[in-house]
Amino acid sequence: MANHHVDRETEALLAARDRELRELGNARSHTLNQKLDAMFSVHRPQLVRLCSKWTRDPALAEEITQETLVRAWEKLPEFDGRVAFKFWIFGIARNLCRNATRKRGELLTTDGVIDGDSEAASALSGLRAHERSQVLQQAALAALDEIEQEAVHLRYMEGMSHQAITELLGLTGSGSRAVLQRCRRKLGRELRERLAALGHGESLFDETLDL
Repeated sequence: MANHHVDRETEALLAARDRELRELGNARSHTLNQKLDAMFSVHRPQLVRLCSKWTRDPALAEEITQETLVRAWEKLPEFDGRVAFKFWIFGIARNLCRNATRKRGELLTTDGVIDGDSEAASALSGLRAHERSQVLQQAALAALDEIEQEAVHLRYMEGMSHQAITELLGLTGSGSRAVLQRCRRKLGRELRERLAALGHGESLFDETLDL
């Protein structure tokens, strides 16, 4: 079978059809099975590469890739097409890699964006626990173009490295660092307003913040 990607609308339609059949308790057609299999398998090579980078263990990367495909198949009814299928499935892989390596870091802190001992870092930690992803997603949708949204999503919601984002999005020049720096300027006002509305004030995201 040809190794090619399908567009986001087709991915969402395939997932919706699968969800409908599962809810009705009906079997998928041979054609639908083939299309879904292709949608999954086309991403396997890049899953292996990304998991290898995240875990630095080729054998573990293969295991996590397989588990990712199984988990994604089980969770397919949850895929709603709001992001490309590859970003959705890579997010599952990233979470599994994090669990496997027992490493969970505050990226905005470890990136050197804010002082880990500062009041801002403390506010960030509390925000991440229950609302940070939602705030970032809403701000990104309001202020950024599609590529910028994907870069922010991959970096600060899925935890991908700059190198992995650059490779995944096919970015040139300074790669994801340049894109995320541009995002900082666009996100500044949106994030300050949303955080202020939540009672966190403006100190968390200031002029020194460098995504």
